Amino acid sequence: MKELTVSLSDFLKTDTIEVKNHKYEGDIGVKTQLVISFRALKSSKESIYINGTIKGFVELECSRCLDSYEHQIEIPINTDIEAEKGQVDVGEEVRQLLLLEMPMKPVCSEDCFGICKVCGKHNKKNDSCDCCNGFDESVKERWKELLNNKRRK
Repeated sequence: MKELTVSLSDFLKTDTIEVKNHKYEGDIGVKTQLVISFRALKSSKESIYINGTIKGFVELECSRCLDSYEHQIEIPINTDIEAEKGQVDVGEEVRQLLLLEMPMKPVCSEDCFGICKVCGKHNKKNDSCDCCNGFDESVKERWKELLNNKRRK
């Protein structure tokens, strides 16, 4: 990632720095299109208070149907960051906030039922197939003896 750093020397004339729009080019493992806006306030000789937002989207893969979709993001930034060698790396804070915002099980929509285990069709709310209705019975029939052995123990 190109570092998004704020230098303590930037505060020589004023106690506030405004970054209007910074495009995020970080590496969080997914394609992103994010804009970061923040204001940095010098809170002490060793730390800077950052206040702002991260807006945009990340491209994720649905865990049900495996299609790509754009997951909208709007994250507030409110944190004190310690300065190292006269600079504060805001990019690392942004990266951590983004990783925390990622869903554990991304889903393109609540109407997504995933992929049919028989025909492979992507099933949405109004676009489902009928081939799965008898599938569960045939699976139960194939594994019937194994299930009976397990129940006996």
